[in-house]
Amino acid sequence: MTIRLISAALFLALFALGGRPALADCNDLPRAGVDWRSCNLSGLSFAGAELPGANLRNASLSNSDLSAGDFSGADGYRVRFVEATLFGATFDGASLIDARLDRADLTGASMRGVEARNASFLFATLIDVDFTGANLSRADFTGADLSGATWTDGVKVCAQGSVGLCR
Repeated sequence: MTIRLISAALFLALFALGGRPALADCNDLPRAGVDWRSCNLSGLSFAGAELPGANLRNASLSNSDLSAGDFSGADGYRVRFVEATLFGATFDGASLIDARLDRADLTGASMRGVEARNASFLFATLIDVDFTGANLSRADFTGADLSGATWTDGVKVCAQGSVGLCR
């Protein structure tokens, strides 16, 4: 009788959750496909982390060292990388819609095909970033250094001293 009650309770719990996966575990180690949605991981060092396909929705990685990290195909809707170190990072094919990358250092990062509508790059360092094929509509580059960045057409390279827009 006790086993039946436990089984019934487990069934009801799973039914109530709608069969959805468990919530994010903010203590999970960095790995491909990690689910860090809504986690606060600010101030940590994940340099060189392999995070392709990660769920970073509404997460905060501000003031973190994520240099040379791989975020290819990650879901970064409303992620916060404020003042993060992201030089040499790869964001190819990632979704960074409404993301905040204010004052972040993305020197030499690859953002090929990134979806960054409404993203904020206020005063970010975007030197030599590759934006080929990126959707940057309504992105805010106020005060951002775009020197040497390859623009969305894959041809235009922003002139030295391009601040706020690609010249």
